[in-house]
Amino acid sequence: MDIFKDLENKMYEDNLIDNKNLKKLKFESVNSLYKELKKEKKCIFPNCKSRSIKKSHTIQKSGSLNVIAENSHLLHPYFDDFADEMTFIMKQIGIGEASTFPGFCKQHESIFSVFEEKKDIDTISEGILQAYRSLCRELVIRRIELKNSQKTVLKYKSERNRQAKLLVESKIHQELRNVEIEHDDFRIKAANIVKVKLTEKITFLEKMHENFIDAINNNGINSIFLQALKVDFSFPVAIAGLGYLNILENNVERQVVCLLNVIPFESSTVLILASELHNEDILLEQFKKLNKHPFHILNFIESFMMHGTDEWYIKPSIWNEMVQGKQDYLLKYLFTTKKAFIEPLEFSIFDDVRKEFLDRFPVDDKFKNQELKKLDFKFETINTTLYDSILERYDDFYSSKTE
Repeated sequence: MDIFKDLENKMYEDNLIDNKNLKKLKFESVNSLYKELKKEKKCIFPNCKSRSIKKSHTIQKSGSLNVIAENSHLLHPYFDDFADEMTFIMKQIGIGEASTFPGFCKQHESIFSVFEEKKDIDTISEGILQAYRSLCRELVIRRIELKNSQKTVLKYKSERNRQAKLLVESKIHQELRNVEIEHDDFRIKAANIVKVKLTEKITFLEKMHENFIDAINNNGINSIFLQALKVDFSFPVAIAGLGYLNILENNVERQVVCLLNVIPFESSTVLILASELHNEDILLEQFKKLNKHPFHILNFIESFMMHGTDEWYIKPSIWNEMVQGKQDYLLKYLFTTKKAFIEPLEFSIFDDVRKEFLDRFPVDDKFKNQELKKLDFKFETINTTLYDSILERYDDFYSSKTE
């Protein structure tokens, strides 16, 4: 029948639901997510029945975020949910909101005061606590995102069925009880990938959460891999996020997940790497490299910002002093790259820091030329759109599942 052909065409041409209703669904989904992120939850600390406060900081406000803030504000990469075209922007955020999540009750929030009050991290136990709360943020946020994604899919399917019902009724001039479409379009496929990926992350994070609690209770790191490094230089960025690395070993893919914290203080910066204990062979080698030269630390931080996580906060003047072409390139690159966090960047983010390091620290000519090339990098337009990048990831995801 022509009715079904018309219905099929509208589905495959993605105009069964008009733009107005699509935008409405999108707004409702984003609004629902933001509301959940601001609601009190059950305290994430094991066996605690208390409600969390609304804003647990992953990175301490006093002594860290305020060190790199300007006028009490920072900048961080942000996926603009309401833009007509998928895009990353740099968003201004107050230090009272940066890195917050509904995580701990008042009692368990106080366990971090041991280093927050002195505005420093200088013991392994304090490093464990700092890494632990950044892990907890990831776990809480991913759980909220998964729940919200599932609700969004149900609303989308309901609206799609409603529009299909209206279309069929207009053709046959008869009221129907319901019309149900079973086809998985690209939005539902995307949601399915999100569900799989978030579930995988949550499973890993829940396991790591148990290991961290064991490390906290036993005042040691026998259940996790954790290394910390303190340098007498305050980097103008704060990071608390996850990075992923896929390795092929004996034709079997192995995924290494690394938790990185870069915590700036007035005259120093603390770096903390954490992961599952069995990833020590990969990450310890990387950590040892950081100890060899300050440039390795700078390069690792920049790489993690682009290849690891978008959960970072930067001093506003650093970003604002970049030329527009560089800003556009970094935001596009951040989303479209497929490189892992241990792979080096070809370009510089912190030009002034790099120049200062070149003046302060001796390096051989070969290494110096490599660093100078990063400063001279030509930031040309990345033609791949975020939408095309997402579709490519869908194809990669489904092809890998069928191999």
